[in-house]
Amino acid sequence: MPVGASPRRLAVASEGRQVTGGTLLGLTLFSMGWLFFLAGAAVNFAAWRRARRAPAGTRYGGVALLPGLIGSVTAFFSVGTLLKAGWHVPWPWLWILLPLFVDAGCIARLFRALLGLAGRSRGRA
Repeated sequence: MPVGASPRRLAVASEGRQVTGGTLLGLTLFSMGWLFFLAGAAVNFAAWRRARRAPAGTRYGGVALLPGLIGSVTAFFSVGTLLKAGWHVPWPWLWILLPLFVDAGCIARLFRALLGLAGRSRGRA
């Protein structure tokens, strides 16, 4: 830290604007959304791995669609914020839809249900 500079002054001096309550609330919501997506995707992946090793008839656990949807909504607002700040985001819809495909309990689970493969993997009835 430069001599004579306070931490508050460094945070505010980045763009010459004061940090308002709305900005702080937005940053908190972004952080919570991304952390919920990462933790929920990890829970869904662990539940999917346990269900793959479990005997026939074991139900799939996890948080279902929620982490992928929260991640997608958070990505939507994050991409909008980055574009508003002047950053170039290539393929914005890819980044918005990516959390839906990364999460093991979201789009992959829906495709398996639509195709009728939900209980047929590895010889399950």
